[in-house]
Amino acid sequence: MNLRNAGSAMVRLIRNLSGWKTNRKIVVIESDDWGSIRMPSHEVLNRFIRKGYSLLQTQYNRLDGLENNDDLIQLLDVLSQHKDCFGKPACITANTIMANPDFDRIKESGYQSYYYEHFKETLTRYPHHDRVFDLHVQGNKLGMLQHQFHGREHLNVARWMKALQRKDAAVLYAFDQKTTYSGTDDYNYMEALDWDDPTETVSLSEIVKSGLLSFEETFGYRSQSFIAPCYTWDVALNKTLSNAGIKYVQGVHYQYIPRGGFNNYKKVSWSMGQRNGTLIHLVRNCFFEPSLVAKPDWVDYTLASVRDAFRLNKPAVLCAHRINFMGSIDAKNRKQNLLLLDQLLTAITNRWPEIEFMSSDQLGATIEKDLNPI
Repeated sequence: MNLRNAGSAMVRLIRNLSGWKTNRKIVVIESDDWGSIRMPSHEVLNRFIRKGYSLLQTQYNRLDGLENNDDLIQLLDVLSQHKDCFGKPACITANTIMANPDFDRIKESGYQSYYYEHFKETLTRYPHHDRVFDLHVQGNKLGMLQHQFHGREHLNVARWMKALQRKDAAVLYAFDQKTTYSGTDDYNYMEALDWDDPTETVSLSEIVKSGLLSFEETFGYRSQSFIAPCYTWDVALNKTLSNAGIKYVQGVHYQYIPRGGFNNYKKVSWSMGQRNGTLIHLVRNCFFEPSLVAKPDWVDYTLASVRDAFRLNKPAVLCAHRINFMGSIDAKNRKQNLLLLDQLLTAITNRWPEIEFMSSDQLGATIEKDLNPI
């Protein structure tokens, strides 16, 4: 084992040492950002490049966009081909953003007022997206997509509006392209629940509540789990989440708690199944992110993470952002990564025929039942 591999193995060991344990071979695939805008099209990307912006430094701007018909059709096709020991198909927890900025109304206000639109309305503004919501519903009915709450927007509304009002050139140009690019690499105001002043937690609480209500009205059930954009949220929001029916918090093994200003956080660690008041933490201990990190052996790397989780009696909770399966900006991205996903799921089910595919809320309920036996 070389030093790089040894380091990776040590990180995986640390992730899995503490917290809830199980002898069951459980696999959960958590995928963030569904419903949110990013780069509207390849044509818009080229406009930014010609303008001289450094968008190619971040993969989100280069590859990610609102999911289209083909993205979902092809993803569901791959998932349907892999079954667990109970005959259930592979399932992705589709962590969903419920709304995007209503650019036209914001501009009509002279950038003085913020307005948003449901992601279903955003879909009507894009070509090749007319079947997207129906495909989401179909995937849910077939047990291959389980939607959970990621946020109302994947956008720090207060900071973005301030940038528009001070006439930031890059932000205004991006606004005219119907996106929220900030002009500073991959930030894009994505830390939706971050704050500059602690009093902002009041408005952030209202954003969370309205987003959760929209989720319930859209999908017909309450989201039981939540993943904060960029793993960043204030503990003051925990009561809001709990009161709205959230029981489980998805995330990596740490939380960024705002301390005022971008990139100024208190970092708090969590372990699998650890309680935080009424909330139970779920911790991602495996990663499948071929669009975000150049790695020649993504299948082997992720498979090793699954193996290490099982060896230490942990569920394998995979982090696989939506970007990995998107093809509207670059069709090769979707094609290559769906092939890798197919290979990974084949390897997992062949190696562990007793595998159980679960969604995040199902894993949370399993942990909760174990922590509170009747």
